[in-house]
Amino acid sequence: MDKQFLLDFLKRAKRKTFASKIVKPTKTKDKGLGYSYEERTFLYKDKYFGYFIDTGQEMVWDKGIPEWSMSYRGGMIEGHENLSKKCFSFLKECLQKMPRDFPVRGPKNYEKGDFKYENSWKGNINSFFGEEKISWRGTQIYFRNYLGGIIK
Repeated sequence: MDKQFLLDFLKRAKRKTFASKIVKPTKTKDKGLGYSYEERTFLYKDKYFGYFIDTGQEMVWDKGIPEWSMSYRGGMIEGHENLSKKCFSFLKECLQKMPRDFPVRGPKNYEKGDFKYENSWKGNINSFFGEEKISWRGTQIYFRNYLGGIIK
């Protein structure tokens, strides 16, 4: 798979699925929620379980062959669930600003109003792990750990 195409495809797919403020997830038979995006021979799927704390996986296939994946877990820190709608809305805004060379999650840092987003990772699109945090008025209210890369 061409790495630049994968980077560009991931960016388009994520912006048109979870990071979109318009698109809603569909329910899956196994009680999960999911998003799907297709372009030419490529298919992107994001499937997760849970709300305040969730776990899930994103996958990319080319011609039906799995090529890339990312697994994740995270959500609201206990005691801050009342901020979940505002937090997840802010998260979607952050994900729209993903780095061009690493369209996996949001930028390294982003602030707006009372919210601050921080994302740190090691590796590249081939193999990586990282974590993101959201703070509200200086207190961390959200976390997410993720890892993934190319499938061979």
